[in-house]
Amino acid sequence: MIVQAIVSFIILISIFALSFHLEVQALGIASNINAVIIVFGGTLFATLLAYPLQKLVMTARFLKQSFEGNQQLHWTIQTLVRLSRINKKGGVLALEREGEKLPLGLIKTGVSLMAYNFSRENVEQILHKEALLNVNQYETAYKILCSMAKLAPAMGLAGTVVNLIRTFGHLSSPQNLIGYMAIALLSTFYGVVLANICFVPLSNKLREFMDQDLLRMDMIKEGILDLYDGEHPRALQYKLETLAGIPSEPFRPNIRLVETPLQAGQGNG
Repeated sequence: MIVQAIVSFIILISIFALSFHLEVQALGIASNINAVIIVFGGTLFATLLAYPLQKLVMTARFLKQSFEGNQQLHWTIQTLVRLSRINKKGGVLALEREGEKLPLGLIKTGVSLMAYNFSRENVEQILHKEALLNVNQYETAYKILCSMAKLAPAMGLAGTVVNLIRTFGHLSSPQNLIGYMAIALLSTFYGVVLANICFVPLSNKLREFMDQDLLRMDMIKEGILDLYDGEHPRALQYKLETLAGIPSEPFRPNIRLVETPLQAGQGNG
């Protein structure tokens, strides 16, 4: 982390040092590239000063998952119901074999704990702690995006100041001031756009995903505990779909009506 912070700081200083030595040009591709480097590069490496690179990669992974949240809910319900059927037919051994095929996550942890004969209370406690760990990771990713949303306008303002200093240093005629001011304000423009059209919406999207995944983790915990109690698959499916807000038919156990002797006599009469 110390090496990463030092490298990020050196690159950050280099970006601004390079900006001071670039030639002042008319509004065009070169000026836009200069503004983009200051805003994007400055925001990225300023963030790397505070957070490890692994946290940024984790944030990108969460953002990717946030765009397939509904699929995750449906997959969770289908997987838990399928595991319930396997548990009903084959018992814990068949459940353990199926659990080995699952991806890493809360469901795989719960199935493994059942296979290792943990008590119901221990299973509940461990799942709760792992869910809290996931929540902490989500909070870190959310803070990173909020930090980047604040850094982008600041870097844009810094880029504008740099370009103004360069402009006044190369200004030969006051008539050219308006044109060079447009170049200077490019950085502020990119900073505001990057913050309000990119980082703020993405942080809101991540917050929505966090709330949805909290619900999903509660569903998993309830589903694993119902597996432990040997809940009927149809009853489990109805319960999970109700928690997820998915319309479903209420579970009705199959009850055979036995005709009483009195009813049989009335029927014969």
